[in-house]
Amino acid sequence: MRQLNVFCEGQTEQVFCAQVLQPHLFPAGDGIVHTLAVGEKDHRHVYGIGTRTKYERVRKFIRNTIKQRQGANVYFTTFFDLYALPSNFPGKASNTRDPANPTPYALALQTALEKDITSHRFIAHVQLHEYETMLFADPEAFAIVFENCAEEIQRLQEIAASEVTIEHIDDGPDTAPSKRIIRVLPQYRGRKSTAGPDIAEYIGIPKIQSACNHFDRWLTRLESIQWD
Repeated sequence: MRQLNVFCEGQTEQVFCAQVLQPHLFPAGDGIVHTLAVGEKDHRHVYGIGTRTKYERVRKFIRNTIKQRQGANVYFTTFFDLYALPSNFPGKASNTRDPANPTPYALALQTALEKDITSHRFIAHVQLHEYETMLFADPEAFAIVFENCAEEIQRLQEIAASEVTIEHIDDGPDTAPSKRIIRVLPQYRGRKSTAGPDIAEYIGIPKIQSACNHFDRWLTRLESIQWD
């Protein structure tokens, strides 16, 4: 069976891969998306890599997993947030992010990561700038999880409309996508691993692709894998 292994930052990304990504990539049931969490919890039970998980540990885990899982129909990818990546993550020292055009920076980091991992079965992805970016593709979808939130939805819509694209919502400690959502809807903090994937599923992959060019580029690469 075709197998796509996704190295995820935490539970939210893992649930998204199982709930949303797998049905999209393998609608006929001829493949499976298998997730592996590489992030660790902080004191607030928030998963991530960076200060909590060093790149050396991530690199060793990825390379060992690729060696252990052989086969022409076994591929690997990452679902890491650009937000709070380790300072020694491949490409960070030699590239600078332009807030007005963040995509080239993310692409440079992906290229550097693929070069460091060195496997033709490995496709790197660094999310601009967090998982929660995708949820701004249609803030009205928050209503499927949170009751009586029309005012909050309007505020989220205003945030989305204030940027060139939602992938321009930056990675500041107080202004990253998840931080903005939590400021508007504090209850999202404790429910993100279930609410996040539910909202994304309701929005749908096509709408997310349309709003997130960098995410679309990743999905197109995954769709283009030459399975045997």
